[in-house]
Amino acid sequence: MVVVALLLLAQSARCDAALLAARTHVLRMDTARAEAALTARGLQACDLELPLIYLRGLVAARAAYAKGGDDASLAPVRAAIAAVGERAALGDVAEIVGFVLRAAVAAAQSERDEMSVLLAQALQVERGRGARGLGGAPLIAAHEMAGDLWLQVHRFDEAAAAYRVARGYAADSPRVTAGLARALARQNQVAQACEEYRRLTAQAGALPPSMLEELTEAARYLRQPACRAPGRR
Repeated sequence: MVVVALLLLAQSARCDAALLAARTHVLRMDTARAEAALTARGLQACDLELPLIYLRGLVAARAAYAKGGDDASLAPVRAAIAAVGERAALGDVAEIVGFVLRAAVAAAQSERDEMSVLLAQALQVERGRGARGLGGAPLIAAHEMAGDLWLQVHRFDEAAAAYRVARGYAADSPRVTAGLARALARQNQVAQACEEYRRLTAQAGALPPSMLEELTEAARYLRQPACRAPGRR
């Protein structure tokens, strides 16, 4: 019995480590490594299906947006939503994931009003879990995705507000910093955008190649005179 208990504890630790590694990669915008972390050998006994479905659905939704959100491009996202629906026994975590994926479909089609309603539902459920001391959606919280989706549909005021809330809800991350910087830059909030881009470039040495676009954008933005420190103009 002791041996079995130890084996179960070891397996649980491997599962938790895989999920933590995947989240770390997602927050650095490295979805390929996040997926690899969730599908590594030795994790067959882990219950990582929902995070994997969620991650793949979000990636597919982003790709669909680039293609105009047509039915063919959204088919993988709708399949992911259906797969989440089959896991209703997972309770409100699956509910949050379903709402976020449906919001991502709406964003891919630039259906802002529908997206707003779905995000509000996801955030409400996630806040309810937070009030009970529980985590939100796996890998990337609905609070974090709200900023990404508002930015995607060019609603920069809402995006900046969502990223600020996410920073308080789920702590800071390179993903949130990059998103907030972009939203502020699009609002022409130059001083605040400069500050966020500086925060991002300060982490450059620890960021993966998947964030090269964001780091290049930050360096370019920070070259403008308005971003230079007093006395260095």
